[in-house]
Amino acid sequence: MVGGKENVNSLIHCVTRLRFKLKDESSAKTEQIKGLDGVMTVVKSGGQYQVVIGENVADIYDKVMPHLNPENTTSSSETSEKSSIWNSAVQILSGLFTPVLGPLAAAGILKGFLVLLTITNVLTTKSGTYMILYAAADAVFYFLPVILGFSAGKVFHTNSYMGAVIGAALVYPDMIAAYNAGKHLTFLKIPVVLMSYAQTLIPIIAAVYFLYWVEKFLNRYIPKSLKGIFVPLLCLVIVVPVTYLVVGPVTSMLSSGLASAVLALYKLVPPLAGFILAGIWQLAVLLGLHWAFIPVFLNNIATKGFDPINAMLYCTVFGQVGAALAMAIKAKDYKFKELATTAVISGFLGITEPIIYGVTIPHKKSFVMASIGSAFGGAIAGFASAKMYGGFASGGIFGIPMFIGPKGINFEFIGFVLSLAVAFVVALVLTLLLVPGVKPETTASTSTEKATISASNALSQADMNVFAPLSGKVEPLSAVNDDVFSKGLIGKGIAVVPSEGKVTAPFDGTVVSVFPTKHALGLRSNSGIELLIHIGLDTVNLKGQHFDSLVKGGDIITLGQTLEKFDIQAIENEGYDVTVPIVVTNSNEYSDVILDDNQRSVTAGDELFSVVPQTKSEKHSAAVQA
Repeated sequence: MVGGKENVNSLIHCVTRLRFKLKDESSAKTEQIKGLDGVMTVVKSGGQYQVVIGENVADIYDKVMPHLNPENTTSSSETSEKSSIWNSAVQILSGLFTPVLGPLAAAGILKGFLVLLTITNVLTTKSGTYMILYAAADAVFYFLPVILGFSAGKVFHTNSYMGAVIGAALVYPDMIAAYNAGKHLTFLKIPVVLMSYAQTLIPIIAAVYFLYWVEKFLNRYIPKSLKGIFVPLLCLVIVVPVTYLVVGPVTSMLSSGLASAVLALYKLVPPLAGFILAGIWQLAVLLGLHWAFIPVFLNNIATKGFDPINAMLYCTVFGQVGAALAMAIKAKDYKFKELATTAVISGFLGITEPIIYGVTIPHKKSFVMASIGSAFGGAIAGFASAKMYGGFASGGIFGIPMFIGPKGINFEFIGFVLSLAVAFVVALVLTLLLVPGVKPETTASTSTEKATISASNALSQADMNVFAPLSGKVEPLSAVNDDVFSKGLIGKGIAVVPSEGKVTAPFDGTVVSVFPTKHALGLRSNSGIELLIHIGLDTVNLKGQHFDSLVKGGDIITLGQTLEKFDIQAIENEGYDVTVPIVVTNSNEYSDVILDDNQRSVTAGDELFSVVPQTKSEKHSAAVQA
């Protein structure tokens, strides 16, 4: 449903979402995906195609991955759409931090509970239990350069293991000991500015980006037979010293400067900063803007030992929970009440997607009330100078101990807890007073059903004919010398052995995609028919030779318009079969594809076949089977 495994550049998941990077997002059947059991919604943000699942996302991820080709990854320049600078930045940030947010949150929660256990005298910092658990929690942060080195390797398309090794070199015990002892080291008589890189993030990211260019340069000039040994060797010899001499000190100073600048802005008017940031935070999350803040949170922890920004934003989860609880209380529709109640429970655990996409976004006033409650909560957290210590908080009740400082429970922490309560209560009360309860006829599912029926009626009245895109001899798909087509694996259709090397538009519609090798086009009619025109068999190997595409993805086309030209004789001289399969790739959405069995030849523009829309009973049957 996402356009096949060839359309998937990569797939990762966070706590609640499958995050696809697709070559062509228009090839994904978004509405069908939204209708699947267990799918809350689909979000397109920051260059990612995000399928919101909820707490079962890891299980779904494990089931999806075997159907993908792990080697089928490309750089962003190979996708059918050029990413904007912002989308590229979001993709880099999400690629760097999404895989490690789970361990970071878990380690932060464990650290918070250890603080709670020590101030209540349940454990002492000298006990073996404390030391082992603290090692488990602190290792994630201490060795963050190693973890991020691996992530950065994947993001920058260089050797991930080399990235991890460079991260390990930055926290190597002897180098840390030299820094702590105040030693003065040189490298080839060049003075080295020693710094502590434990728990840092910007230096290793910059170092791995430098590694990408070094590795790219070496791969260009070192013979293939020697690459396996000499490329990694020279990368280590070049990148690690340069990082210690230049990259590390410069980026460390930038990190400290960034943290100081953020804290200086925060200190101007903390309550106002909390009010504004918390009020717009959930909207920023929806737009994918929150990724820009995550490095700031972690950088503050690494350089200052605390972060006040996340402390002001933490209450936004409880604002959403308060609004959802109010909607559950007021709802007269049983299914919606059950949905909202379940979402409240997951919200208290820090998972807000079920609330946002199932409750507050479909009923926008409740989202506004949640944001207002969050704004007041954020203002209180700012007034109390609340801070997050030594961890990364993703939300929920289990993260609360992370906000207990070295001095124990004090005014800062009490103010922080009060901010959560205020956000929750204000959102709850405002939603109860100002937002109408959900009645059965106004539920999202009813609205969706009505929209589906209307769309179905419109579709049944639309033109369902497909006209010949080229002239030549007509053959059944079963006669094509390729099992993918002959067995109907990607849909029903027909084949044409062309007599002229020209492809024309078979209907009015849109070009979904033109394959980089120009041997195939994906089209969509205005009535929803999705058509693949595949020029020749195995002609992908020609890498675009003998093909001249006149359109690109996203172009509007009209019936009879010339889309592509190709050289039949040259393709045959290369040893390839020029048979052109023409396939309805969304055949499962139609009752039938009607072909003329007596048709032996066709001229471009002749009626080739037609599709029959499904009846209501067929749609119901398909839904039950699904």
